[in-house]
Amino acid sequence: MENKKYRLLRQACYDLEYGMVDGYELLLRELVNDEWQVPTNFSLLSPDFFAELVSEAMEHLPSKSRIMVNLDHEQFVDRKMLDALIKVHNQMPDYTLTIELTERANTKMIMDVELLRSAMYATSNGLKLSLDDVGTGVNQFEMLKPILPFVSELKFALQNFKAELKQAYNKLYFWQQLANFQGKKFVLEGIETEEDLVVAQQLAVGYGQGFYYDRPQQFY
Repeated sequence: MENKKYRLLRQACYDLEYGMVDGYELLLRELVNDEWQVPTNFSLLSPDFFAELVSEAMEHLPSKSRIMVNLDHEQFVDRKMLDALIKVHNQMPDYTLTIELTERANTKMIMDVELLRSAMYATSNGLKLSLDDVGTGVNQFEMLKPILPFVSELKFALQNFKAELKQAYNKLYFWQQLANFQGKKFVLEGIETEEDLVVAQQLAVGYGQGFYYDRPQQFY
């Protein structure tokens, strides 16, 4: 497939204890005026086309890699989207494909029963599930509680709370303790400065991601 308008860029997630790459998040970008920018409308891409982008990107990453792709709530409850990604998983079994359920405002009201149904379907068909942006927007505990048993990872986006550091610390501690209690991986996103890294070290966060390490980059 040759595509010149859309591409998935790569940003690594790191094991902070060993300083090693733990996996790669694939972030959708649109080519506008010769620059890769965040698309204004993610719904323009069909499930099959998005899955082709994912498959193409994975082919350029090391075998056995852990790969994360973002879906918002509306995309996550779309069975065609899940089927397209399950097909990628079945065709490329040497990789671990994880859906990151992101917080993004949509016009459609998504019920928690719909999220539960999709979480059960995705994980029963081999996909892993990560909760991105926990504690932000609609990704609050009460909304996410029903699907937590099917989740393997929680990700807290520190950059969403830079204006309210005390609130950020309290929320970060809550979600980290929840992850530890339930035996889930916890990732601190938005590590951009030495000060952010100190926060991660103070709380003994095991995994991190952010501009301090690298920015989303084109890799093929």
